[in-house]
Amino acid sequence: MKRIGLSLAAIAAALIALALTMPWLTPESVLRDTLSREIVALTGRTPRIEGKVQLAWAPLPTLMVEKVTVPGQDGQPPLLVADKMQGSLRLAPLVIGHVEVSSLMLKRANVELAVGKDGKRSWDFKEGVLAEAAAGHFDKPMPIHAIRVVDGSIRYSDASDGSANAVAIDDVTFTWAGRSDGMSAAGVIKWRDRNAEIAVALADPASLIAGGKSDMRARVKGDLINLTTSGTVDGTGRLEGKVSASGNSLRDTLRWLGLGLPVGRSLGAYDLQSPLTLDNAAISLNEVQLSLDGNEAEGSLTVEYGRERPKVSGTLAADVLDLSAYSEEIQLADGRPRKWRGDHINIQSLLVSDLDLRISAGETVINKVKLGHAAATVSTRNGQLELALGEAAAYGGTLKGSITLRPAEKTTELSAAASFEGVDMGNALGDLFAFRRLEGTGSGTITVSGAGVSIADITRSLQGRADFNVASGWLVGIDLASLMQKIERRPLSARFESSYGGRTTFDLSKASFKIAEGMAKTSDCRMENGSLSVSLTGDANIALRSLDMAGVANWSDADATSPFRLPFRVYGGWEVPVVEPDTEALIRRSGAAAPLLRSFIRPGRDVSQDAGKNPTPSAAQ
Repeated sequence: MKRIGLSLAAIAAALIALALTMPWLTPESVLRDTLSREIVALTGRTPRIEGKVQLAWAPLPTLMVEKVTVPGQDGQPPLLVADKMQGSLRLAPLVIGHVEVSSLMLKRANVELAVGKDGKRSWDFKEGVLAEAAAGHFDKPMPIHAIRVVDGSIRYSDASDGSANAVAIDDVTFTWAGRSDGMSAAGVIKWRDRNAEIAVALADPASLIAGGKSDMRARVKGDLINLTTSGTVDGTGRLEGKVSASGNSLRDTLRWLGLGLPVGRSLGAYDLQSPLTLDNAAISLNEVQLSLDGNEAEGSLTVEYGRERPKVSGTLAADVLDLSAYSEEIQLADGRPRKWRGDHINIQSLLVSDLDLRISAGETVINKVKLGHAAATVSTRNGQLELALGEAAAYGGTLKGSITLRPAEKTTELSAAASFEGVDMGNALGDLFAFRRLEGTGSGTITVSGAGVSIADITRSLQGRADFNVASGWLVGIDLASLMQKIERRPLSARFESSYGGRTTFDLSKASFKIAEGMAKTSDCRMENGSLSVSLTGDANIALRSLDMAGVANWSDADATSPFRLPFRVYGGWEVPVVEPDTEALIRRSGAAAPLLRSFIRPGRDVSQDAGKNPTPSAAQ
């Protein structure tokens, strides 16, 4: 036994000695030929080796090569350019004097996947194991089982449409032993300054290369997205399966993917689950389950990317749609007191893709605003943004409308139309415009257009028309009937006793406004309630959010024997307007005070007569 042990030790020592001397005994030309042979066996293309070639022993037998190039198709860029290539050698053949490479590590390697104008691809092979696999005749083991790329890149370009994309590779290993084995790739890549871990597995790569199909699994994990997909992929790149994707910010994910969205707080945490169909022109997501900004929706989506700009189309439905997260971005006015927003409108960032989305919800919430069942369309086409609300249950009635924004030279053009019917005006005006002076059930239409660099700028240029009617309502802040009875008894003291408070009820109120240069003018605003009728004329300054109007209230007692007319004014900000009787008319009605007024007015003006004319808007200044 002792002799046997000594013999084995001697043989091992001899093998080690032989292996240690091999790097010094093998000519460089043999090493070059060995590496070239392995690459030719794989690709059918003869590489160009411009740097040193040598063997290293520690820590394992390794073939060290510098500056290696694998050519592409005729007239195309090289398929591969690597600064350094290290080949791990099989130990058994090395002992008997043969140099065989089992795996490669490429450092600072660039892979160019190019498609020429004639359709030729740089990765189409005429000879070698990969060509045999593509022809369906692959029955050999792979000459190189694993390829590791460190600090490299993969670039894809298509001369037919000018498209190009590149992915930086930090450290990725590709493995494939032979026809009956699966292929895998795993490691870390970098795209647009973001790292992501990837893992891809193909069950039957030989069939895939030959134009057949293979089961596939893939995973991408990064700080912006966690994505997994599985299914069947064919030789054309078409994938049918399912996908799951999630992240902390859809906005940041889409920006990372190349869409030029502006910075914002909405489009936050998301989770998507769906069956998937993907080809070289589009991604189709059927039976989508989507969670975004706390909302849950389902439907279908299609993303078409084989065009100048990607197009997203589809339908989504939700039981409850809470848009409060978007209120800061879509609100028209802010501050206290509220003013129209003065920041510049930039819809170019909204036109990074073509959209055609149809969205429906059983209930829609935007802060205090609540809508019932609603259906809307969001679309961007021909350089403009269109929002259309088909019909929504709102404040006890229905609401529908549309808004179109289109970029013009240095400005944004706006056109909008809306109609409503059976709406609770008190809650609607309060929630939407912070105007709480009118209540009742209203219907109406409004059509406006304008242009400017901001919402505030647009309001100064608005043109259009608005028509409203309100039934069974009241004017909040003044009780005209009560006040008129007091004025009838004591004209002067009533002014101070009852300027504010109470409400004026009416059966029907109607108003028509003509809008020009941001001013809404009316000469036909009326309220009727039995013995009381009120008429108003004047302006609503949309840009300044203010009122300057004059009115006349006509009141008569039950037998209509003592009709009484009271001029009054409505002025100030429309959120809290001032409603008060006309002071001069009160003094005129007081015979004792009329002479006192005479000394404070313009010579020649008669103020002793009772006010018999409607005051003009200028009287409210």
